[in-house]
Amino acid sequence: MQETCRVSDMVSEVLARQASTRSKHTGEPLEVALEAVLQTEAGRQLGELREGPHREENAQQWQEDLARNRAEERSQARREERRRAQEEERSRARLAAWKVFMQEERRELELRKGGQLARMLGEPLPGEPPAEVVRLASEDRRQAEEGLVALMSNGEVFYKRLEDLSEWDVPARIAAISSRKMWLKTRQEARWFGVGEDCG
Repeated sequence: MQETCRVSDMVSEVLARQASTRSKHTGEPLEVALEAVLQTEAGRQLGELREGPHREENAQQWQEDLARNRAEERSQARREERRRAQEEERSRARLAAWKVFMQEERRELELRKGGQLARMLGEPLPGEPPAEVVRLASEDRRQAEEGLVALMSNGEVFYKRLEDLSEWDVPARIAAISSRKMWLKTRQEARWFGVGEDCG
């Protein structure tokens, strides 16, 4: 192929060779063989290329550009496939983590229904009315029986049914769990040191 050969010239040469080969095998006249070649899928694509927007381009440059573009397309396809695979893996990991989170929350809800807070609170702190401990434990148990869990956002506590939670609620739920643990820890330390809890 000459360096100055155009894409249309190159395609015409390819079609002419294919038509000649077919003509030799079938005995058809060259024009009939060429028409038959142009009816094949490959022939149609070559015909479109011969008449298309690249027809006047330098054939060698077009082939180099085509090879480069195809390599880039393959590379892009591989990157896209890796991105999809990573996204699917992240999605599976999120779903698995969500299932574990909800299993733990349901287990905790059952413990609360069974009077977990009353056992954790134990005896009233010095100076704390026994009725207050009973009230706190009773309220927590009632909320658990209703399927309610605490969430915390900007220091404010609010409640939501466990089955209505979404992944977006996890940070607020974790904040509420941490706050409860800290409150219970503070009470325990007050018991150890024999100091009444600051209720003000």
